[in-house]
Amino acid sequence: MLHHLHRADLLSRRVADQHLGERIGIGRAMFLVLDMLDSARPGGITQQAIADHLGLTKAAVSRHIATARAQGWLRAIPSDTSRRENSVTLTAAGRALVKRGRQQRAESERQVIEALGTRALQRTTRTLEQLGSLLEERLRG
Repeated sequence: MLHHLHRADLLSRRVADQHLGERIGIGRAMFLVLDMLDSARPGGITQQAIADHLGLTKAAVSRHIATARAQGWLRAIPSDTSRRENSVTLTAAGRALVKRGRQQRAESERQVIEALGTRALQRTTRTLEQLGSLLEERLRG
């Protein structure tokens, strides 16, 4: 069973990377980082929190942020609390990019619903939520 889950995960990541690259010009990981930054509460979110949530290394998140800054999608402001950290906010161009990425994600979800049906997708979602809870419990010991 887990073989099928891993395969679906791998393929969904590849498809998302391909579609986002073709349609908005960035890969899946960059989109997810920007999406999290856009959704963050006032005061921001740490690079470590982004890395933990997305399953990326802190170095990878740092590279994505540096690239996004160079592309003009975000700006970094030195933190009041640490000389080693910056507070980052999306620019208008960054917010527009995230909006296009979210539209692509919604379109992909519509296609999945159309192909599988609402009920099948709801059952699958419940099963994945239960599996996630079980695995989180195992990690905690």
